[in-house]
Amino acid sequence: MMHPLPFQNIEAARERIAPFIRRTPLVPLPALRSDFHPNLRLKLENLQVSGSFKARGVFNHLLQLDEAQRKRGVIAASGGNHGLALAYAAWRLGIPATVYLPARASADREQRIAAWGARIFRYGDTWDDAHQRAIAHATAEGLYYVHPFDDIRTLEGQGTLGLEILADVPVVDLALIAVGGGGLIGGVAAALKQARPGIRIIGVEPTGAPTMTVSLNAGRLVELPAVHSIADTLSPRALSERTLDLALRYVNEVALVTDAQMVEAMRWLWTECNQLVEPAGAAVIAALQSGAVDVARYAAPVAIICGGNVDAACVFAGYAAG
Repeated sequence: MMHPLPFQNIEAARERIAPFIRRTPLVPLPALRSDFHPNLRLKLENLQVSGSFKARGVFNHLLQLDEAQRKRGVIAASGGNHGLALAYAAWRLGIPATVYLPARASADREQRIAAWGARIFRYGDTWDDAHQRAIAHATAEGLYYVHPFDDIRTLEGQGTLGLEILADVPVVDLALIAVGGGGLIGGVAAALKQARPGIRIIGVEPTGAPTMTVSLNAGRLVELPAVHSIADTLSPRALSERTLDLALRYVNEVALVTDAQMVEAMRWLWTECNQLVEPAGAAVIAALQSGAVDVARYAAPVAIICGGNVDAACVFAGYAAG
């Protein structure tokens, strides 16, 4: 394995970040009108303070910085959730933070990031564009760049989510995980598979940003020429060598869902579970509702609701129209 992610490192990250994150609930489905597996449980990472799982990896970075680096500050590029997590964590720890957003990032996310005191710049059309500019900025000012997926500290932090699932459902035999750059599925799958080698890991990504699907099919890293999805936090043009390596080792399959299916899943999570989530957070439910993933033969499946940072005023009117 080119990029190992040892189980003990994930355990160390869990201890390190525990005072700063929420141990989010893993809840069974309520008695409702659906054909979903009766034992399906939802891991509600949308209930993190910063609204997504991203706080795990960010805190695992910032808590390991030396004093000189803390004073200089930290920087990241983000579609929204990673930037929000960085702004929140930096505020908690008294560290100056800078966040680059692509032009398509919502005004709501920008406002939430600004509320935690981060300096914000917009650049380019996609996360990949903002990422390149943020790297140049970090080099020019000596800032510490916190990568949202291509870093061992990020992956260790995201892997702590897997440890929580194992603690709550020791017999878990299937995990459904949304895929963007591969940081969440890479970290969580590494934790789960090392503890339970027989568990099945299924990723879910948008049809308009099939980044992992294309790379896994090719057996190598492939950068897409363009991405088009309302799930902007799941839409980098490429994974990294590190996250692709973890996917090749630990991920069993990847399902694709459309924007319309994610919108319908958002409606379902709100009306049936009282959870207001972003398109990325609803991707795993979309995979179940559409039949892209069948969990009937599993005894203890878990679906990760990865994020809830959405502008409530345009949840249905804006997304459904777009």
